[in-house]
Amino acid sequence: MQTPYEIYQGVITADIVNSQGLSEADYQDLMKVLAEHLTQLSEEIGAVFHIFRGDSFQIVFKQQNTLFLHAIKLRLFFLRQGLDVKLSLACGDIKVTANDLATATGEALISAGRGLDTIKNERLLYNGIANECFLLNIKFIDLLLSKLSIKQAHALLLYLQQNRPEHAQLATQLQTSRANVTKLLNLAHYTLIDAFIVLSETQLFSKEM
Repeated sequence: MQTPYEIYQGVITADIVNSQGLSEADYQDLMKVLAEHLTQLSEEIGAVFHIFRGDSFQIVFKQQNTLFLHAIKLRLFFLRQGLDVKLSLACGDIKVTANDLATATGEALISAGRGLDTIKNERLLYNGIANECFLLNIKFIDLLLSKLSIKQAHALLLYLQQNRPEHAQLATQLQTSRANVTKLLNLAHYTLIDAFIVLSETQLFSKEM
């Protein structure tokens, strides 16, 4: 009898940058917060994740059209803590048995893993077929994210996590003024990043899975 499995459509393979520079206590705190963050994501959208090699992790999604949204939010999660992460993305059928990503199979998993090994100064890499304009846009988004301050990254992450709330609502959470939230988001080029996310959802991937 064949073992049942579920099909996922997108994968992010990640490696935390310079994690070896953290103290043991800071490293353990980071991994605890990361596990909590990925667990929450798993509960919210049915994603499956696996942390391996100490400072690397992989997460798969049912819908590939949300891949860049989640990649950007993951990048912001690390940037708001003064850290960074390399993210390698790929799409394609991924067979996951019993929610065990360590034993999952699929060409997308291989592509994302190989892509991660080739990343040098980049932090965001897509391993798939796309037009040159879109690939160039990825490089621009990567550059914009790399220049964010901790406060800008935090504001932008909340903005995306809460599905673009009013700035006044974010101001309450950040304990600052609405004007300051708007300033932080503008400095983070949030409209450009938002436009890129929409582009990735509507022009690169199919929404019907």
